Amino acid sequence: MARGRLVVSMVLLGALGGGCGSGTTGSATGSGGTSGPGTGGETARGGTNGSGGAIGSGGNTGSGGASSSGGTTGSGGASSSGGTTGSGGASSSGGTTGSGGASSSGGTTGGGGRAGTGGSITSGAGGTAGHAGGAGGASAGTGGAISGAGGSGTGGSSGVAGGSGTAVPSTGCGRTPTLKNSPSTTANQNTLTISGTSRQFLIRWPSNYDNNHPYRFILDFHGANGKDTDLAPSYFGLFDLSNNSTIFVAPSAAGGLWDATTDSTFVDQILKTVEGDLCIDTSRVELEGFSQGGAMVAVLACGRPGVFRAAVGHSRGGLTAPTTCQPIPYLGSLGLSDVAGNSQATQTDAFGKWDGCTISTLPTAPTGGHICTSYSGCTAGDPVIWCSFDGPHTASPTDSGKTTSWMPSEVWPFLSQF
Repeated sequence: MARGRLVVSMVLLGALGGGCGSGTTGSATGSGGTSGPGTGGETARGGTNGSGGAIGSGGNTGSGGASSSGGTTGSGGASSSGGTTGSGGASSSGGTTGSGGASSSGGTTGGGGRAGTGGSITSGAGGTAGHAGGAGGASAGTGGAISGAGGSGTGGSSGVAGGSGTAVPSTGCGRTPTLKNSPSTTANQNTLTISGTSRQFLIRWPSNYDNNHPYRFILDFHGANGKDTDLAPSYFGLFDLSNNSTIFVAPSAAGGLWDATTDSTFVDQILKTVEGDLCIDTSRVELEGFSQGGAMVAVLACGRPGVFRAAVGHSRGGLTAPTTCQPIPYLGSLGLSDVAGNSQATQTDAFGKWDGCTISTLPTAPTGGHICTSYSGCTAGDPVIWCSFDGPHTASPTDSGKTTSWMPSEVWPFLSQF
C-alpha cells in the first residue's frame, strides 16, 4: 500500500467551546456550542483552472482523458484546459506510466498519469503540478472560480471525475462488500469498538459500484454536538457532484464532541476497515469537516502525514491547532460574521507556510457574496485556498438572493483535481 501510516502524536485536545456548532449540511447556520476557541475556517477556493486534461498528456502514450479539457465551459480563464496560464507546473506531462485508458471518462479504465492541474485563476498563478494523484481518467475541469457576489462559475463536472496518476488499490478490491451502504437514508450505520466503546459511521458508495475500480475516498466530519446523520446522504453536497466517482464516510463523534487522540484512532480503524472491504484508491483519501469537525480535519491532516491527499476545513475551531505539518493541499472557509478572532491568518496561513506559499492579506468577501482566492507561490501540487463569505457560522453559505450554497461547487473542483 502506497501511503504510509505513521502514527504521530496528535495535538492535544483544546477547549471544545462555542462556535463549533454541528450544523446540517444544507443549513444556513450551524448551531453554536457554548463558547470557545472560535471556529474559523475557509471554504470555496479561488478555483482551479482546468485539470491536467487534454493539455497534460497522461504519460508516454496516454492523453489523460479524451475530453479532460477543464470542463465543458470552464469560465475561469482564457482556456480551461490547464493550458495557457495553468499548465500544471513545469511540465504538464502526466507522469511516466499513466495512460488515458480505453475511454478516459474518468471511469474504471485508466488514470491520466500525473497530469498537472490548471492554474489558479483567482490568484493569477500558474498551474500547480499534479502529484500523487489517483486513477480515474480525466478530471472534470473547473473554470476558475473567481467567486464574487454572484456565484462560483465552475466549468461543469464531466464524466467520472478523478485525479490523474496511477491508482493504489486497497486490499478490498475484488471483494464483495460486507459493510452497510446508506444510499438514500441515514440508517444502516456501521460500528467499530474503540477503547471499549461502540462507535458508529455511515458509508455511501456509488450506485454503480464496481469492486474492481479503486475509488476516491472522502471522510467527512460534523461540527460539535452533531452526528454522522447530519452529513448523510449529501456529504457536504459533494455526493451528486462526484458523479459516482467517490466513496464517502461520515463518522460520529462520541457524545457529539471530537477528541484529537481517541478519534484519530477511530479514523485509523475506519480506514483499515474500509480498505479491507471496499475498493478505494489509497493515494486519494481526503478530508472535509465543519467547525470542530474542521479542527479534527487539521489534526488528522498533520498528525497522519502521507495518509491524506487533501483537506478542507470550514470555520474550524474547538481543538488545538497543529504547529507543524507536512505539505498538503488545503482549502478553508470562514464567514465575516463568524466568531470574533478568527480570520485568514488563523485559518489558512499556517497551511500556506507549510506548503511554501507567499503569505499576504487576501481579499475579503463583498457584501452579500463570497470570494475564494488561491495563495501564490505554493509548492507545486500543494495549493492553498482561502474562501471568505459574507455570512455566519456555516459550512453551506449562500450568496444574497440565492437559495443554494455555492460551497460544493468550490470544494469539489479542489478535491477532484488530485
